[in-house]
Amino acid sequence: DLGDHTYAYLQPDGGWGWSNAGLICAGDTALLIDTLFDLRLTQQMLDAMRRATRAAEHITTVVNTHANGDHCWGNELIKGARIVASRATADEMQARAQPTATASLLAQSATMGEVGAYLSRIFGPFEFTGITLVPPTVTFAGELSLQVGEREVRLIEVGPAHTKGDTLVYLPADRVVFSGDILFNGGHPIMWAGPVGNWIRACERIRALDVETIVPGHDPITDKTGV
Repeated sequence: DLGDHTYAYLQPDGGWGWSNAGLICAGDTALLIDTLFDLRLTQQMLDAMRRATRAAEHITTVVNTHANGDHCWGNELIKGARIVASRATADEMQARAQPTATASLLAQSATMGEVGAYLSRIFGPFEFTGITLVPPTVTFAGELSLQVGEREVRLIEVGPAHTKGDTLVYLPADRVVFSGDILFNGGHPIMWAGPVGNWIRACERIRALDVETIVPGHDPITDKTGV
């Protein structure tokens, strides 16, 4: 509970696929920041959120911070919600490996030697079968301001860096930012898109914001020292 009806959902230990998410509430409605890597984990998250606040029963908007599956492959469980992402994220989501392809690769891992052992270790805890990827229904480029009740939620596109369309979710009144995978607080980041200079500028953009609480895409909550 971050205060003012804002929540962070954290998955230890923050390694491959163990991502964070967020919930912003106003009255009886809510905005969800990212879903998780599979349907089981996403449902567990939704159940926990509903225990924390009744507003989680009425998620009307989902924001996907980027196209990696551990931040969007649970979208199908949020029935009737609009799904918002940067245009680059939406394009990359369609171009990336789909859940069925990942499940097929994992099924073959036993025949792939050391690489297969690695894939089995990092992806073995997840269940990729039966997932239907639900893409964004609303896209933007640059910045977009959303309202959750009377609360402003600013989406700030800072990619390409970690991925092609990385997006920060900033709550100015609460001095909170959900960074997506621009920030790994203690884990080593991976650069799918780059270049390095863009990622540095994305970090500088976070440091320039008036924030005191930062929820990274992976690992524990931090502040600007984590950046």
